[in-house]
Formats: sequence, structure tokens, C-alpha cells
Amino acid sequence: MTFNEKLVKLRKLKGITQDEFASAVGVSRQAVYKWECGQSYPEAAKLIEIKAVFGISIDDLLDDNYEVVVPEKTKKKITPAKARAIENAVENEEKAEAALVAAKEESKTEETTASPAKEEPAAPATAPETSIAPDKEAQKTETKRGFFARLFGR
Repeated sequence: MTFNEKLVKLRKLKGITQDEFASAVGVSRQAVYKWECGQSYPEAAKLIEIKAVFGISIDDLLDDNYEVVVPEKTKKKITPAKARAIENAVENEEKAEAALVAAKEESKTEETTASPAKEEPAAPATAPETSIAPDKEAQKTETKRGFFARLFGR
């Protein structure tokens, strides 16, 4: 593995960008780009900085026979016992939530039975309104008759 390949791999393993790496080493991003492309090599003083950033010896960094080992991600295995424990915990949580909901519903029911709802006063009874209006002639006659009856005392 060449120097530039190691540099790219180590930088990516660290999870840093070219810009972050450049500022850590004290060079420009373009210089890091040239190192990673194999267009140039860093000075000896910068090799010491690179060694400090990645925690690798200068010999291993420059030796083409040295391979940078990428740690493999291991998947966590869940044992059947642990899977059952997780399932039981989920079931218990669901039961507790259902009990909480039931308790809330029960308390609402008790509140409504303990304190009866306030009844609104009934509207006063009124005579049903008729939709047929008396004709105007009958009203005039009634008015005249009432006037004369009062006038003559009948």
C-alpha cells in the first residue's frame, strides 16, 4: 500500500475531512489533496505532525509493505434469552400503558356519576304561534267595534 493510499485510508478511518486534517497538520487543503493524489510528499516536519494525528510510526507510514488494517465492524448478537427479555419488557410496558388508559377512563366515569351535570332551566312555556295571520279587514272591524263599544259603553 502506498503512502497516499495509507493517508486517505487513515484520514477516513479517523472520520475527518481534508480541510480538518490540513489544519491539524498546519498546511493547506490543496497540499493534503496533492499528498493523497501522489503528486507530492510532505516535508519531514509534517510527517511528524501526521504521525501524531494518526498515531502511527513514520516507518509504517512510509513503508509500502505495511498495510493499514481497517477494523471490521462486528454485529452484536442477541441471545435467545436476551430476545425474550426484550419481548417481555415490551409486553409489560404495553400492559402498563393499557392499565393507565383504563384507569383514566374509570376516573372520568366516576367524575360524571359523582357530580351530576348542571341542568339548564327549562324555557317558559309559550302558546304555540300560529302561522296564519288574521286578515286586515277583520282587524279593522275589531278595532272600530272596540272603539265604539268603549265610546258608548257596550
